[in-house]
Amino acid sequence: MTIHHRPHSGTPIRVLIGACFALALTLLLFPLSASAHAINKTSTLITPLAGPTMQVQAGFSSRYRDGNWTPIQVTLHNDGPDFTGKVSVNTSSLFSGPGSAGSTYIYQAAVNLPNGAQKQVTLYVPFTFGSPGITQSINVDLLDANNHQVTTQSTALRSLGASDTYVGFLSDQTPGLGTLTNVPLPNQNQGGSILVEPLSANTMPTIAAALKNFDVIIIDNFTTSSLNQDQLTALQNWVQQGGKLVTVGGPEWRHTLEPIANLLPVTLTGTATLPTGTHLFPLGGPTRSGPSQDKVSDAAPAPIAISTATTHPDGTVILSSATTPLMVQASQEQGQVYYLAFDPALDPLATWSGTTTLWKGVLTRLLGNQLLYSSTANNVAPGQFVQPFGGMETLLQSLFPSAIPSTWIILVLLLSYVAILGPVRFFLVRRFKNRSWSWRIILSTIVVFSLLSYGLALQQKGSSILSSSISVIQLSRAGTTGSIAHTSTYVGVFVPNNGDFQVHIPGSNLVQSTEDAQFRSPQGALTPQLTTITSTQDGTDVNLQGVDIWTLRSVVSHRDHPVSGGIISHLAVQNNTLTGTVTNTLSYGLSDVYLLMGNQFVSVGHLAAGESKGVNLTITNNPPATGTNQPSLADQITSSRGLSAPYSPYTYNNSSPNELQRRMAMLSTLSGEFGAYAYCSTGGVCYQGAISVRSTFKASLVTSGSITVLSGGGPQLTTADPLLIPGAAVTLIGWADHLPSDESNATVNGSYTTTSQEVFVQAPLDVNFTGTVNVPSSLITGRVVDIQNQGSTLQMTIPGVYQMTSGSANTGGVTFEYALPSISGLHPGSFTLTDPLDSINGGAPPIGPVGPAGSGQQLTIDHLHAYLYNWRTGTWDAFTFNQAALAVNNAQPYIGPNGRILLQLANEDDTQGTIIFSKPQLQLQGSVSS
Repeated sequence: MTIHHRPHSGTPIRVLIGACFALALTLLLFPLSASAHAINKTSTLITPLAGPTMQVQAGFSSRYRDGNWTPIQVTLHNDGPDFTGKVSVNTSSLFSGPGSAGSTYIYQAAVNLPNGAQKQVTLYVPFTFGSPGITQSINVDLLDANNHQVTTQSTALRSLGASDTYVGFLSDQTPGLGTLTNVPLPNQNQGGSILVEPLSANTMPTIAAALKNFDVIIIDNFTTSSLNQDQLTALQNWVQQGGKLVTVGGPEWRHTLEPIANLLPVTLTGTATLPTGTHLFPLGGPTRSGPSQDKVSDAAPAPIAISTATTHPDGTVILSSATTPLMVQASQEQGQVYYLAFDPALDPLATWSGTTTLWKGVLTRLLGNQLLYSSTANNVAPGQFVQPFGGMETLLQSLFPSAIPSTWIILVLLLSYVAILGPVRFFLVRRFKNRSWSWRIILSTIVVFSLLSYGLALQQKGSSILSSSISVIQLSRAGTTGSIAHTSTYVGVFVPNNGDFQVHIPGSNLVQSTEDAQFRSPQGALTPQLTTITSTQDGTDVNLQGVDIWTLRSVVSHRDHPVSGGIISHLAVQNNTLTGTVTNTLSYGLSDVYLLMGNQFVSVGHLAAGESKGVNLTITNNPPATGTNQPSLADQITSSRGLSAPYSPYTYNNSSPNELQRRMAMLSTLSGEFGAYAYCSTGGVCYQGAISVRSTFKASLVTSGSITVLSGGGPQLTTADPLLIPGAAVTLIGWADHLPSDESNATVNGSYTTTSQEVFVQAPLDVNFTGTVNVPSSLITGRVVDIQNQGSTLQMTIPGVYQMTSGSANTGGVTFEYALPSISGLHPGSFTLTDPLDSINGGAPPIGPVGPAGSGQQLTIDHLHAYLYNWRTGTWDAFTFNQAALAVNNAQPYIGPNGRILLQLANEDDTQGTIIFSKPQLQLQGSVSS
């Protein structure tokens, strides 16, 4: 029986009353809410709610050098409730522009502002727009904890021109170095100018990478103790990585120079007064350079207060008054420190007409070739971006094991499945004469192979995110407290599916995400990528967003840090043989250790922690390291290990290279034989480009838009192999046995995923000399100290290669200074000067049509007039290059105090043409008394 329930008679009434009540409540609440919202809006317009405010200062007075890390100073003030959020800076990729979507990089730093707090946050951001001399607008955002924009500010950044000279100036006095901006430098013919940036304790960066925006830093009458320890460390690291520092003494030397005594080439002792008429220009500098120059009086116009000092053994006295050094220069690892005993910013020199010439000499001595680069030439000047082809990203990719199941595994599974369902099933059914076996076999096969496939998928999912890393650690000379390490770590991350991934790099690092060819579409445009790089208390988080399937993404981090121990050497060259010992005082051992000297090497093998090993290497009469018949050190080492050279990741015979193959490929990559890195700038760990001139493939520099691409391997000229540390007599290279304790592995999505890791170590070593010596050119430092460039006749259109237009209406020249290594008891016999460029090309002009149109024939260094300064007679003696070589049988008269040799090459030939040459290399023969 079906029972039907009839609704109660009061139910519709109750429903209607409830609906009316709900409607009334809605009508009452919504207007009130809307009114409240309107009131809030109105009150906001009248009295804004208190909260964080922001002021932004980008760069150094809005200036920066393209391709370098740039400080963004953000001053925050909070008048509202406690605030937690982030400061965020957007920067576009180098490749963004017409036809290329490029990538967006966002650099962030977390901030915590209590009520009433004021805080300054400094972000260091790499800006690489690829177009020097332009102004860009950047946006700085303040975000809350939910990444919502609280406020934003737009600010301008002005990129320095390619020929500009940027000088940082630390001083307490005003106006300071006003005369410096009037110095006539050779690159002003290319549109360059001198820009002076006042620095202070508030604007001085705390990392060396930001200081690389400057060509020179001058410290003059400054309370150096106002700098904190991080700023002082950054200054020291900057110098050691190739920076040029000028330190000024004078009557205020104590508060200026005492805090940086460890950087100085002298030990300061007090003050004195120079008499009127004292020479203030050194030999080799402007107005006292050579026979082709008019002499200008350099006499002090009045008595001058100076600081007195004694010179360190590694310091070269450029100018002195009796026994008082007035100008001293010394190398600090890869950089240069220049000491002036008098202050050009104080009277009487502040108003002296010769002060401009004085500064010209100092800047020319420090910057040299940099002042000769042609801004219109298709060259790769220092600090200019070179688009990598191959290079580190390819090497990282080659270190991965197979990221997807091997082809043979998939093939075996497929063939086994087909075989069991086909021939095997048919055989078993016939063998047992039972048709029921057929469906049992089919069902079992499906189950078993499903489980196998699922298990393989689980295994691949468990190891799907893979990473590899390569660290390059460049140590300073070991001291009593250890060494300073500059570490560059490249991390490659392979992801099997699309999505967002986070890479965490522990420690204090400067981190960038790299770009490589695999992100280019077939039309050459870049796939848009969003990367957020956030500084945290325990490291840096790199958020790779929207990563495509089966993609390799790579990041690079840089940091400077002290390490315990180092490499200590007791090496000597005796009768052209390098002998002695090297000792490893690091906390880890080194394998595959080599010592590199000039264009030769010797294998040391394994060097355990705390171990010393003997060295024996016969030194030959080295030809120029860039000669076509002389392979690179990387190629020589590779060949000695039985592998074909140059060795590339592309030449692996299998997908899993062994340790030897990986390391030889690293050497070739670090030598620039398979492309440069994108993050190469002046100084530091930087192996830029294929920098050897090789006759087998002549050069082609292709310019596309504002990006210069190096193709074909040349023609750039170098006088030292890229594996050598500049300024080091001997370079040690090797691989760490394990990751050093002060280095940390990166994590991906919170997990350690590193499958392969290589740690390459470099260290500079010193040598002594005894007995008969043949000092190779690699141990003799040569630099440009004066440029006579009348009529813009002298330029460097290709790095390392000079061109000078000759003719009766043109005059000009260049002066080189060679500094012999500090050798006690040296008795020089003879020396030779050789143009390596000419020797490479067999006496023929090197690079095809370098000279301007209508410049006539191309000529070699033999057409230049050569002069050597005779320190005994005080005259410039004339010499002639013959087949690009100049021999001096009696060297003693031409070697001055501190082992200085001055060579001037002057253009006095009326033959119409373009003379093409490079810096002559000097080799010295002699003996050392015990």
